Amino acid sequence: MQTEVPAPNLPLIDRDGHRVLDLDNYIPFLLSAIGNKWSRSSSGLYLKEFDVGVTEWRIIAMLAIEPRITAYRICQVIGLDKAATSRALKAMEGRGLVRSWQEDPGNHRKLVELTAEGWSMHDRIIAVAHRREALMLSDLNRDEVAVLAGLLRRIHRRIPDLLAIDSEDF
Repeated sequence: MQTEVPAPNLPLIDRDGHRVLDLDNYIPFLLSAIGNKWSRSSSGLYLKEFDVGVTEWRIIAMLAIEPRITAYRICQVIGLDKAATSRALKAMEGRGLVRSWQEDPGNHRKLVELTAEGWSMHDRIIAVAHRREALMLSDLNRDEVAVLAGLLRRIHRRIPDLLAIDSEDF
């Protein structure tokens, strides 16, 4: 049995007799457009200035937040692809930014942590990331930033529901 989910904000406009999305008000588009452009510009800047892309930066940031975790945990929290994470970690280990080891020889999972060089890279990039975030949020006051963050967290908590939907639900 299908459950009807209310769509409080499905902005549609008429285009030649067809209902089409109003991209100025369609939340998935706005989130994707902002995220993609922000991420792409960050990656270009970080590659130029620090020789790491946005994937590597996300991994570095995650390892700073949660030291000594598995690659699986990194993927779980920040939603990175397992293969991309594995490639990035291998390259980062080759550069001396992270180290990995098997805590239990009977367990094939490795723990990963930042090295001193990785922490140094983190400290340099986070200053730039913070300035870029401040620029993007500069038109909002503190209360608006708090409300925005709260709304985004609420949307983020619905991701498991979204992932559970399949074609039979429509």
